[in-house]
Amino acid sequence: MAAVVAANLFVFAAPGFAQDPTTLDGVRVTGSKRDTPYLKSDLSVTVLDRQALKEAGVVEFRDLDKLAPNVKFNAMGQLSDMFISIRGIESNPFLVNRASVYIDGIPFRELSNAVLNQVDSVEVLRGPQGTLYGANSESGLVLVRTRGPADALEGEVNVRSTWFGNGNGNSLDGFVAGPLTKGGELSGSLAFMASDEDSYLRNLTPFEGTEGKVREGYLQGKLRWRPSDYVTVNALAYHLRTRAPGMFEYEYLPLDVGLYNRTYGASLNGGRQTGDFTYINDAPKRTEKDESVAGVSAQWQLAAGTVDVAASYRAQEDMSAGYDFDMTERAELAGRIYDKQDAWNAEARFSSLDDRPFTWMAGVSTYRTDKDSILGTFVGPITRGLHSYNLAPSQTAKGEDYSVFATASYTFPAVPRLTASVGLRHEQARRSTEQRAGSLDLAAGGVVLYRDAALAHTFRATLPRVSLRYDASEDLSFYAASAKGYIPGGFNLAAAQSDEVNDKVLRYESEMMWSHELGFKMNLGNGRGHVGGALFHITSDNWQEIQVATDADGRPISSDYVGSDASIRSRGAELEGAYEVAPGFTLTANVGYVDAKYTKLWATIDENLAGNRVKLTPHYTGYLAARYQHSSGVFARVESAFTGSSALDERNRAYQPAVAILGLQLGYEHGPWTGRIFVQNLTDKRRVNGLIFDNLAFGRDGNYYGPIDNPRIVGAEMSFTF
Repeated sequence: MAAVVAANLFVFAAPGFAQDPTTLDGVRVTGSKRDTPYLKSDLSVTVLDRQALKEAGVVEFRDLDKLAPNVKFNAMGQLSDMFISIRGIESNPFLVNRASVYIDGIPFRELSNAVLNQVDSVEVLRGPQGTLYGANSESGLVLVRTRGPADALEGEVNVRSTWFGNGNGNSLDGFVAGPLTKGGELSGSLAFMASDEDSYLRNLTPFEGTEGKVREGYLQGKLRWRPSDYVTVNALAYHLRTRAPGMFEYEYLPLDVGLYNRTYGASLNGGRQTGDFTYINDAPKRTEKDESVAGVSAQWQLAAGTVDVAASYRAQEDMSAGYDFDMTERAELAGRIYDKQDAWNAEARFSSLDDRPFTWMAGVSTYRTDKDSILGTFVGPITRGLHSYNLAPSQTAKGEDYSVFATASYTFPAVPRLTASVGLRHEQARRSTEQRAGSLDLAAGGVVLYRDAALAHTFRATLPRVSLRYDASEDLSFYAASAKGYIPGGFNLAAAQSDEVNDKVLRYESEMMWSHELGFKMNLGNGRGHVGGALFHITSDNWQEIQVATDADGRPISSDYVGSDASIRSRGAELEGAYEVAPGFTLTANVGYVDAKYTKLWATIDENLAGNRVKLTPHYTGYLAARYQHSSGVFARVESAFTGSSALDERNRAYQPAVAILGLQLGYEHGPWTGRIFVQNLTDKRRVNGLIFDNLAFGRDGNYYGPIDNPRIVGAEMSFTF
């Protein structure tokens, strides 16, 4: 570790910490549910303020991962949910995320690639956070705070246009905030966004000529009430609406374009040839998403500490049609999905005063969710467009989580630079699911039969965390931490399709994981820069892994199912920091290395995939950016994001090769006006960004199919603040 630090102290950076990009003074970490000074936080965290996000051009969640080492956001398409892999602990579309996202205190265990509209700060925490956040935070946590009410009138308007190989996009967003009463006891804010963008991937044979487009609208309102100096009440509500004609939520393109054209160009695609960012589908496509959120929180300052309470409700409804199983112009088989989910979250906690050798926190929380899912397919000729899909019976899943938690820290009087912390959370998670009788036609894959089923079980877990922090000086601290994370078990309704029911197949057990890390944080050059890093070792002996039953040709013959009879081991290191080389000229960078492997994974009764690399986990990540701003207001930024090779499935049949993605910016700031032009993915690299599959209709054709990340994007943006 000493050698790595010595080699990288000059440039490696945690992009743009709050308030001043080259000093840790004033930076606060809120992931511990206290406002903790960065140097006194005993965890690996990247803190990004609004200015840092703006300078890096981050407008969507998929753009965040370049700014944090050993973090990768995977998406199965322009519209799909985000699946976050941290330190080799991967997530994929068929399991809930192993990393949670909280936006303004509201949990998102399944996250769409929503626009990061009017964000105030982002914290990316690496390592289990189950002591304070419970299930589904075993690999890490992303905390997002959006801008809120202000004591004086302020606002911002942004206009943005982009161009890429298959089209263009336009967006308008803004923010206004200020007091609503003369005394300032009540203040509010309003944020909005509207966008219209073409699909990054162009379908050469769209059904009835419907070209792919994404239209989004977002409206958020916040209120803050301060009836006294000791009490603050906050409320928020927002709605996000997405309409995408001509597009399916997930889109798969062949890894080998030449082989695909030779296989299907003349026989099934009428002689048409696809390219790196074009494809050929016949299925009628459309995606619709609606998300509504409401939340309220209150804080009461007492003489002995602080009481915090919060409650929220989130409703999400998604319909996406046009999953083309054969991935050609032939009307062979296509799919449709529908999900409707409601989630309630509530928490109450008490925190002792910060200015004591002994500090503590205790609380209770609950999280409840109801989800309805319906699959559909059509086989053969399309007769009624989007109405051609025949629906399978509905499946309903419910979750009820209840937990109590406590943390405590003690700074030893005899060794005032040494602080020990311990945390404990006990969680009870009840999972239940129901299914109605029916069938689903998979063409050559056969007819999947559903039968009536009702399953329920309660999973329990106790999650500890211990840490030691040593403050070597005002500018240098070291820490060591060990923590346990978990994901509750669940049920495989696919197993209920058979008359022969095995309890071990029907129910998979909770995933448990232990993580150990050593790290440091330090200021450099009297506040001109900073650097931080960590070493980690992670094990899980009951890893949950997705499986899909296929026939001899690789075609699916059942719904996906999950098993927990697997294990993994991940170890590695990460480093990040920033340095102001000269006035106005700053270097920011990070680097991460991961060695993540399956130590047990039975693919069949005779085939153990032990030793294979964990899928969707880059071998390394890296980022280097240089920004210069002249006193006249002219600024320029160049950046490169490096990603090592990544296995695209658990069998390691194919890899996304290592790649470097270049970006450029040039702009001008003068008074309230800011303008910039930018280029993302300058060299137009083609990258697979999710799980691969065989051709699901024709089986193993020598090729693999996966989701493709965005092509080169050229854009211009103008902003006005007041």
